[in-house]
Amino acid sequence: MSITLLLSALALVAVLALVAAIFVGGAVYAGRVRRHGIDAVLAGARKHRELRD
Repeated sequence: MSITLLLSALALVAVLALVAAIFVGGAVYAGRVRRHGIDAVLAGARKHRELRD
């Protein structure tokens, strides 16, 4: 197995993992919005951001 093939496969896996992470994050966000409503989700994010500062 050549090094270029190995690096290409690694790059493909990294890109696919990034795309999967974006979809999983979107699904988690959509689930929170469905359960709690958009106002509560945004208020929680605002509170979290204020506590971090």
